[in-house]
Amino acid sequence: MGTTDALTAWARDPATTPPPHVLERMRLALLDTLAAQVAGLSADGARQVADLVTHWGGRREATVHATGERVPLHHAALANATCARAWDLDDVLEHAFSHVSGSVVPAALAVTEAVEASGRTVSGRTFLTAVAVGEEALCRLALAPRESFSVTGASRSYECGTFGAALTAARLMGLSEDRARHAMGLALSMLCGKQQGFLAGAHTVSLGQGLSAQAGVLAAVMAERGITGATPDIDVLEGRFGYYFTNHRGQYDPDGILTGLGTDWRVLDSSIKPLYPCCKFTHTSISATLDAVRDLDGDTGRIAAIEVAVTDREAYDLACAPESAKRRPATQAAAQFSMPYAVAVAAVHGTVGPEHFVPAVLDDPRVLAMVDRVVIRADLDDASRAADRGALPMPAHVTVKLRGGEAITGRATVVKGHPQAPMDFADVSEKFRRCAAFALPNWDGADKVVETVAGVLDLASMDELMGVLPHRPV
Repeated sequence: MGTTDALTAWARDPATTPPPHVLERMRLALLDTLAAQVAGLSADGARQVADLVTHWGGRREATVHATGERVPLHHAALANATCARAWDLDDVLEHAFSHVSGSVVPAALAVTEAVEASGRTVSGRTFLTAVAVGEEALCRLALAPRESFSVTGASRSYECGTFGAALTAARLMGLSEDRARHAMGLALSMLCGKQQGFLAGAHTVSLGQGLSAQAGVLAAVMAERGITGATPDIDVLEGRFGYYFTNHRGQYDPDGILTGLGTDWRVLDSSIKPLYPCCKFTHTSISATLDAVRDLDGDTGRIAAIEVAVTDREAYDLACAPESAKRRPATQAAAQFSMPYAVAVAAVHGTVGPEHFVPAVLDDPRVLAMVDRVVIRADLDDASRAADRGALPMPAHVTVKLRGGEAITGRATVVKGHPQAPMDFADVSEKFRRCAAFALPNWDGADKVVETVAGVLDLASMDELMGVLPHRPV
């Protein structure tokens, strides 16, 4: 049995049942993704996508939460996953350079809504199990490449998110192994995911997450209808023109995809983000900066320079170069992937949140003046620092130099939400409430969503959760 068939058979096998601690992590993933999605309901780019799919209309299968309208399920997945990535608040598997739940959870919600509308019930446990197998497959696929995205330009978030969404959808829809294999082949044919959008600071950064969710769902729907995409003797992932050869130049570790499948859960290594609405590469530096400036009591005029050590090639390429663009980000997406801007926000405001990245504040003279005092110290070639490179989180070393000649040092290895400093349900609940307050200040339903997700494993039908989610306009 080939790799694709083995992974697919495991993902859709009714006997595949995640242990309780994995289901608990999926409960957190559900609430955390809903938090990210709520924050993005009216975000630039996500709003336009939601309006577009609502304008298209069609079969009323699943809800676009930014508009409250029901549309074909793959279009709902597109809109809702774009919202979930709009503020870059969704969880990540740091050492695989991949977002995890941002594609899978919105896809699962759209499919579940459509399945239940057709008369079949999806329990909370069934839902979280489907999410778990899709996310585990995503993580294993994303861990395998050995060539950096700085070389290939390929985004594992979007590519592996498509496969993860397809497997989750296949399980929820009850596809046979043969049909699920075709869904994987169809997903391969629809992969998106180039790093160009990050360089351009374009809407395609968040749109890519939406497109991956849409493609995964659409692949499963097409496979269910008899459209073919694969054959048993030509592996979707490892065939001559399969995923790893066309997208990663054949540079990958095949053993890790299946070794320990079902016993060693890679998804448990993923990190939930704090409310820093920006690239994970910047998070340890933000944390170190916040620590360093805490005793200044807001007197940022004392700061002469902020030196940020960058020891990871990918972090430098994505968040620090080219320097001119990073120092004057022109769009929300550009600001979210700017180390100088994120560090400056932390120094000026003593906190970092979505309100600091909306387009209207990107020309804040206080922040831009601080940006000009941020110095990136790139240390990318010293072999003695090899352990600090090539994987997240990048250990942060920030030095705040004061005008009087003093220097304050801030360091951070991980931030809250990493498996070494995990968030619990109360932490993620607070994140959800803060995201809701930011995006929907007049909505009073946040506590009800938290309460419903808290009991999701006991829900006989996911319809109960669907009924309490916010639907614009609120």
